[in-house]
Amino acid sequence: MELLIIHDRLEEILRAETHVLENKLLSDPLNVNRKGHPSLTDIWYSPGVEFKCLLDRNVVSYLISLVNGLDISEQKNQQPYRSVAALQAVLNAGNILSETGYSYHEYIERNGLDKADDELALFRTADNLNPNIYLDLFLKQRDSISRNELSLFKTGELIGGKLPERLTLVERNAVIIKKAISLARSKRISPYQTMLELMDWIYDEYMFSAPSFHFLSVYFSSWKISKMLKSHGPKDLRNAIWDISFIQLLIKYCREDSDSVWLFSSFDKAIHSVVDLTFVRREEDESMYMERLENSYASMWGKKNGYGKKLLNKLVKISENGDDPQRKINLFNGSAEYQFDLRARVQREYEEALS
Repeated sequence: MELLIIHDRLEEILRAETHVLENKLLSDPLNVNRKGHPSLTDIWYSPGVEFKCLLDRNVVSYLISLVNGLDISEQKNQQPYRSVAALQAVLNAGNILSETGYSYHEYIERNGLDKADDELALFRTADNLNPNIYLDLFLKQRDSISRNELSLFKTGELIGGKLPERLTLVERNAVIIKKAISLARSKRISPYQTMLELMDWIYDEYMFSAPSFHFLSVYFSSWKISKMLKSHGPKDLRNAIWDISFIQLLIKYCREDSDSVWLFSSFDKAIHSVVDLTFVRREEDESMYMERLENSYASMWGKKNGYGKKLLNKLVKISENGDDPQRKINLFNGSAEYQFDLRARVQREYEEALS
């Protein structure tokens, strides 16, 4: 990634930074709602620390549209494109490495390997473009990127390389979400009862996923965010599963690459909400985190009925007794055959619930 010479256009860069932070397009998973953070000043004054940013698929898509020659002035809603341009200017100014994560796994699933490979080459092109161009796009000093300004990356990175292995985390989240929808639709029980039965089922038969748990808790409660799950159909369900898996991947990166500081970028309000519920904040210890969760869940489900506390007790039970030999997932040693059979059974239940 080309580093912008910061003293040349410092005031304009800081305008882009303000825009990005106010619109929550660059966030710290360890403190999602902290205002004015993460700032370029903090990043510039952290010598020797590598900052990285996991990009959600929607951000990648807007970025690729720009290098494909899209004219922002012709768009009914210009802001996402200007905002992504501002983000790129900020990432370049902070020398922050962009990571696409599961974006191309998702694109392969929807459009096939060849198109995904083309798009990855375009992303590499976009990520290495002169950052001043992005600053100009954000400031409305220009509306498009011309072809002759691009140093095009060659295709073949996906086709010529090793194909990504099967995404176990994505499929595990899919099982949990489908089970929840099946319970809600087939039994016609309350959202709260759905969550209770889901957690009991997970304890008895499957693996726990904190992002799935918090996503579903938000979805079924008073905290529900518009469009976080547009319908219970396969396409919309798959979109939600990719959102949850984005968060799961962010957790993985933070744990396995602890020498780096990981940030994330997404337009999705549900992702921000679930990330905040999933991660322990920088200033918190475990007891402070659990107290915050209790307050959040009381707000979600009602302070007087104790529903939120009971749901969190289910979470604690799984956390403390994950190795219980009576759990079927442990009884069968998490074998591929057991997981395949369970996945097939949940798929049938889901399809019957929709019919």
